Amino acid sequence: MTRFRIGSDDLVAVVEADGARISSLRHLPTERELLASTPWADDPVDAFVMADSSAQWHRAYRGGWHLLLPRAGDSPATASPPQPFHGEAAWRTWRLTGSRNACRASVVLRTVPLAIDRWMSVRANMLVIETAVRNVGSEPVSYGWAEHPAFAGELFGPASTVRTGDRVVPLDPAPAASFTDLAAPAGDVTITAPEAGVEVALTWDAGLMPRLYVWQEQRGSTGFPWWGAMDAVGLEPAADPYGTPLDALGSLELEPGESRESVVSLRVDRSGDVAPGAT
Repeated sequence: MTRFRIGSDDLVAVVEADGARISSLRHLPTERELLASTPWADDPVDAFVMADSSAQWHRAYRGGWHLLLPRAGDSPATASPPQPFHGEAAWRTWRLTGSRNACRASVVLRTVPLAIDRWMSVRANMLVIETAVRNVGSEPVSYGWAEHPAFAGELFGPASTVRTGDRVVPLDPAPAASFTDLAAPAGDVTITAPEAGVEVALTWDAGLMPRLYVWQEQRGSTGFPWWGAMDAVGLEPAADPYGTPLDALGSLELEPGESRESVVSLRVDRSGDVAPGAT
Protein backbone atom coordinates (compact mmCIF):
# COMPACT_ATOMS: atom_id res chain seq x y z
CA MET A 1 0.00 0.00 0.00
CA THR A 2 1.20 3.51 -0.76
CA ARG A 3 -1.13 5.19 1.74
CA PHE A 4 -3.54 4.45 4.57
CA ARG A 5 -6.48 6.49 5.78
CA ILE A 6 -7.16 5.98 9.47
CA GLY A 7 -9.65 7.72 11.69
CA SER A 8 -12.49 8.10 14.13
CA ASP A 9 -15.59 10.27 14.33
CA ASP A 10 -13.30 13.16 15.37
CA LEU A 11 -10.05 12.84 13.43
CA VAL A 12 -8.95 11.41 10.10
CA ALA A 13 -5.27 10.96 9.21
CA VAL A 14 -3.66 9.96 5.91
CA VAL A 15 -0.30 8.16 6.14
CA GLU A 16 1.92 7.94 3.04
CA ALA A 17 4.57 5.31 2.34
CA ASP A 18 6.84 8.12 1.13
CA GLY A 19 8.76 8.99 4.31
CA ALA A 20 5.96 7.52 6.49
CA ARG A 21 4.61 11.05 6.18
CA ILE A 22 1.27 12.02 7.68
CA SER A 23 0.04 14.10 4.76
CA SER A 24 -3.30 15.11 6.26
CA LEU A 25 -4.89 15.34 9.70
CA ARG A 26 -8.47 16.57 9.57
CA HIS A 27 -10.67 17.50 12.55
CA LEU A 28 -14.14 16.45 11.46
CA PRO A 29 -16.29 18.45 13.93
CA THR A 30 -14.84 21.73 12.58
CA GLU A 31 -13.88 20.43 9.10
CA ARG A 32 -10.44 21.88 9.77
CA GLU A 33 -7.23 20.61 8.13
CA LEU A 34 -4.51 20.81 10.79
CA LEU A 35 -1.39 20.12 8.71
CA ALA A 36 0.15 22.37 6.09
CA SER A 37 0.65 21.35 2.50
CA THR A 38 2.47 23.10 -0.31
CA PRO A 39 0.58 24.32 -3.39
CA TRP A 40 2.45 21.64 -5.39
CA ALA A 41 1.76 18.80 -2.93
CA ASP A 42 -0.34 16.88 -5.46
CA ASP A 43 2.06 17.25 -8.38
CA PRO A 44 3.35 13.93 -9.77
CA VAL A 45 6.86 12.84 -8.86
CA ASP A 46 9.37 13.83 -11.54
CA ALA A 47 12.79 12.54 -12.53
CA PHE A 48 14.67 15.82 -12.00
CA VAL A 49 16.78 15.87 -8.81
CA MET A 50 18.82 18.83 -7.57
CA ALA A 51 22.42 17.97 -6.69
CA ASP A 52 22.23 19.43 -3.17
CA SER A 53 19.93 17.42 -0.89
CA SER A 54 18.77 20.49 1.04
CA ALA A 55 17.71 22.17 -2.19
CA GLN A 56 16.01 18.97 -3.38
CA TRP A 57 14.18 18.53 -0.05
CA HIS A 58 12.78 22.04 -0.27
CA ARG A 59 11.96 21.77 -4.00
CA ALA A 60 10.01 18.54 -3.45
CA TYR A 61 8.59 19.28 0.02
CA ARG A 62 4.85 18.55 0.24
CA GLY A 63 4.17 19.46 3.87
CA GLY A 64 2.65 17.25 6.57
CA TRP A 65 4.44 15.45 9.40
CA HIS A 66 7.80 13.69 8.93
CA LEU A 67 10.16 11.78 11.19
CA LEU A 68 13.71 13.20 10.96
CA LEU A 69 16.19 10.44 11.76
CA PRO A 70 19.14 9.96 12.10
CA ARG A 71 19.67 13.71 11.66
CA ALA A 72 17.69 16.94 11.45
CA GLY A 73 19.03 19.57 9.08
CA ASP A 74 22.31 19.29 7.20
CA SER A 75 24.61 16.37 7.86
CA PRO A 76 28.14 16.99 9.22
CA ALA A 77 30.76 16.95 6.50
CA THR A 78 32.50 14.10 8.36
CA ALA A 79 29.47 11.78 8.23
CA SER A 80 30.25 8.62 6.31
CA PRO A 81 28.25 7.63 4.42
CA PRO A 82 26.74 11.11 3.99
CA GLN A 83 23.19 11.79 5.14
CA PRO A 84 20.62 13.66 3.04
CA PHE A 85 19.08 16.81 4.49
CA HIS A 86 16.76 15.92 7.41
CA GLY A 87 17.96 12.31 7.47
CA GLU A 88 17.45 9.15 5.46
CA ALA A 89 14.17 8.11 7.14
CA ALA A 90 12.25 11.04 5.63
CA TRP A 91 13.44 10.12 2.11
CA ARG A 92 12.73 6.39 2.17
CA THR A 93 9.67 4.47 1.03
CA TRP A 94 8.31 2.67 4.10
CA ARG A 95 6.26 -0.54 4.31
CA LEU A 96 2.72 0.18 5.46
CA THR A 97 0.10 -2.10 6.99
CA GLY A 98 -3.03 -0.97 8.71
CA SER A 99 -6.63 -1.14 9.78
CA ARG A 100 -9.52 1.30 10.13
CA ASN A 101 -7.93 3.34 12.93
CA ALA A 102 -4.24 2.34 12.99
CA CYS A 103 -1.27 2.10 10.65
CA ARG A 104 2.17 0.56 11.06
CA ALA A 105 5.11 1.91 9.06
CA SER A 106 8.47 0.14 9.04
CA VAL A 107 11.87 0.64 7.42
CA VAL A 108 15.50 -0.42 7.90
CA LEU A 109 17.89 2.42 7.13
CA ARG A 110 20.89 1.76 4.89
CA THR A 111 23.20 4.60 5.95
CA VAL A 112 23.11 3.48 9.58
CA PRO A 113 21.97 0.06 10.89
CA LEU A 114 18.72 1.26 12.47
CA ALA A 115 15.34 -0.45 12.09
CA ILE A 116 12.37 1.82 12.72
CA ASP A 117 8.79 0.82 13.46
CA ARG A 118 6.19 3.52 13.74
CA TRP A 119 2.60 2.85 14.87
CA MET A 120 0.12 5.66 14.20
CA SER A 121 -3.36 5.34 15.65
CA VAL A 122 -6.41 7.57 16.00
CA ARG A 123 -8.27 7.26 19.30
CA ALA A 124 -11.35 9.52 19.42
CA ASN A 125 -9.90 13.08 19.26
CA MET A 126 -6.27 12.00 19.64
CA LEU A 127 -3.50 10.93 17.25
CA VAL A 128 -0.92 8.71 18.97
CA ILE A 129 2.45 7.95 17.35
CA GLU A 130 4.53 5.17 18.94
CA THR A 131 8.01 4.74 17.50
CA ALA A 132 10.66 2.12 18.21
CA VAL A 133 14.24 2.43 16.92
CA ARG A 134 16.52 -0.63 17.14
CA ASN A 135 20.21 -1.03 16.38
CA VAL A 136 20.48 -4.07 14.08
CA GLY A 137 24.24 -3.66 13.60
CA SER A 138 27.27 -4.95 15.48
CA GLU A 139 28.60 -1.57 16.70
CA PRO A 140 27.12 1.30 18.76
CA VAL A 141 25.22 3.89 16.71
CA SER A 142 24.95 7.59 17.55
CA TYR A 143 22.03 9.44 15.99
CA GLY A 144 19.60 12.33 16.30
CA TRP A 145 15.81 12.39 16.33
CA ALA A 146 13.21 15.06 15.60
CA GLU A 147 9.51 15.05 14.84
CA HIS A 148 8.58 17.46 12.05
CA PRO A 149 4.86 18.37 12.08
CA ALA A 150 4.12 21.42 9.92
CA PHE A 151 0.82 22.94 11.01
CA ALA A 152 -1.52 24.83 8.72
CA GLY A 153 -0.85 28.56 8.82
CA GLU A 154 -4.55 29.36 9.27
CA LEU A 155 -4.31 28.05 12.85
CA PHE A 156 -2.11 31.03 13.73
CA GLY A 157 -4.41 34.02 13.42
CA PRO A 158 -4.08 37.28 15.38
CA ALA A 159 -6.02 35.81 18.35
CA SER A 160 -4.03 32.55 18.48
CA THR A 161 -1.44 31.69 21.13
CA VAL A 162 1.25 29.02 21.28
CA ARG A 163 2.64 27.82 24.61
CA THR A 164 5.19 25.31 25.81
CA GLY A 165 4.91 24.68 29.53
CA ASP A 166 4.09 28.04 31.09
CA ARG A 167 5.87 30.07 28.36
CA VAL A 168 4.44 31.75 25.30
CA VAL A 169 6.20 30.76 22.08
CA PRO A 170 6.81 34.01 20.15
CA LEU A 171 5.59 34.10 16.57
CA ASP A 172 5.88 37.05 14.20
CA PRO A 173 2.73 38.41 12.56
CA ALA A 174 2.26 37.01 9.07
CA PRO A 175 3.75 37.40 6.52
CA ALA A 176 6.78 36.04 8.34
CA ALA A 177 9.73 33.69 7.93
CA SER A 178 11.89 32.64 10.89
CA PHE A 179 13.46 29.73 12.73
CA THR A 180 14.18 29.41 16.46
CA ASP A 181 15.36 26.57 18.69
CA LEU A 182 13.93 26.54 22.22
CA ALA A 183 14.40 24.49 25.36
CA ALA A 184 11.13 22.63 26.02
CA PRO A 185 11.52 20.79 29.34
CA ALA A 186 7.74 20.39 29.75
CA GLY A 187 7.50 18.19 26.66
CA ASP A 188 4.38 19.90 25.37
CA VAL A 189 3.15 22.64 23.09
CA THR A 190 -0.41 23.92 22.78
CA ILE A 191 -1.94 25.93 19.94
CA THR A 192 -5.03 27.85 21.01
CA ALA A 193 -6.72 28.96 17.80
CA PRO A 194 -10.12 30.55 18.51
CA GLU A 195 -10.51 31.87 14.97
CA ALA A 196 -10.05 28.33 13.64
CA GLY A 197 -12.29 26.90 16.38
CA VAL A 198 -9.75 24.41 17.78
CA GLU A 199 -7.14 23.84 20.44
CA VAL A 200 -4.30 21.47 19.52
CA ALA A 201 -2.12 19.93 22.26
CA LEU A 202 1.09 18.10 21.31
CA THR A 203 2.91 16.10 24.03
CA TRP A 204 6.10 14.03 23.98
CA ASP A 205 8.90 12.62 26.16
CA ALA A 206 11.06 15.62 27.02
CA GLY A 207 13.74 13.31 28.39
CA LEU A 208 14.26 12.05 24.83
CA MET A 209 13.51 15.31 23.01
CA PRO A 210 14.15 18.35 25.23
CA ARG A 211 14.20 20.88 22.37
CA LEU A 212 11.48 22.51 20.28
CA TYR A 213 12.25 23.82 16.80
CA VAL A 214 9.89 26.60 15.74
CA TRP A 215 9.83 27.03 11.96
CA GLN A 216 7.61 29.86 10.76
CA GLU A 217 7.05 30.13 7.01
CA GLN A 218 3.87 32.15 6.55
CA ARG A 219 4.21 33.57 3.05
CA GLY A 220 7.32 35.41 4.22
CA SER A 221 9.89 34.08 1.72
CA THR A 222 9.52 35.36 -1.82
CA GLY A 223 12.41 33.44 -3.39
CA PHE A 224 13.12 29.74 -3.91
CA PRO A 225 11.67 27.43 -2.73
CA TRP A 226 8.49 28.99 -1.34
CA TRP A 227 7.83 31.96 -3.68
CA GLY A 228 5.59 33.50 -1.03
CA ALA A 229 3.14 30.61 -1.34
CA MET A 230 3.89 28.49 1.76
CA ASP A 231 1.77 29.02 4.89
CA ALA A 232 2.98 26.82 7.73
CA VAL A 233 4.31 26.79 11.28
CA GLY A 234 6.47 23.84 12.32
CA LEU A 235 6.49 22.97 16.04
CA GLU A 236 9.07 20.22 16.16
CA PRO A 237 10.23 18.23 19.24
CA ALA A 238 13.92 17.34 18.90
CA ALA A 239 16.69 15.54 20.74
CA ASP A 240 19.49 18.03 20.03
CA PRO A 241 19.94 21.77 19.47
CA TYR A 242 19.59 22.46 15.76
CA GLY A 243 22.83 22.06 13.83
CA THR A 244 24.75 20.33 16.61
CA PRO A 245 26.73 18.28 17.33
CA LEU A 246 28.91 19.27 14.42
CA ASP A 247 30.91 16.05 14.40
CA ALA A 248 28.16 13.43 14.77
CA LEU A 249 24.61 12.67 13.68
CA GLY A 250 23.26 13.23 17.19
CA SER A 251 23.68 12.71 20.91
CA LEU A 252 21.50 9.60 21.24
CA GLU A 253 23.21 6.22 21.23
CA LEU A 254 22.11 2.61 20.87
CA GLU A 255 24.24 -0.43 21.57
CA PRO A 256 23.92 -3.46 19.27
CA GLY A 257 20.48 -5.02 19.73
CA GLU A 258 19.28 -2.14 21.91
CA SER A 259 16.00 -0.29 21.25
CA ARG A 260 14.56 3.07 22.23
CA GLU A 261 10.86 3.94 22.20
CA SER A 262 8.96 7.20 21.94
CA VAL A 263 5.29 8.15 22.28
CA VAL A 264 4.02 11.42 20.80
CA SER A 265 0.36 12.37 21.05
CA LEU A 266 -1.70 15.13 19.52
CA ARG A 267 -5.14 15.95 20.94
CA VAL A 268 -7.63 18.21 19.19
CA ASP A 269 -10.54 19.92 20.97
CA ARG A 270 -13.01 22.55 19.92
CA SER A 271 -12.08 25.95 21.33
CA GLY A 272 -13.77 26.34 24.70
CA ASP A 273 -14.24 22.59 25.22
CA VAL A 274 -10.91 22.01 27.01
CA ALA A 275 -11.24 21.13 30.67
CA PRO A 276 -9.10 23.23 33.09
CA GLY A 277 -5.71 21.59 33.65
CA ALA A 278 -6.10 19.21 30.67
CA THR A 279 -2.95 18.32 28.74
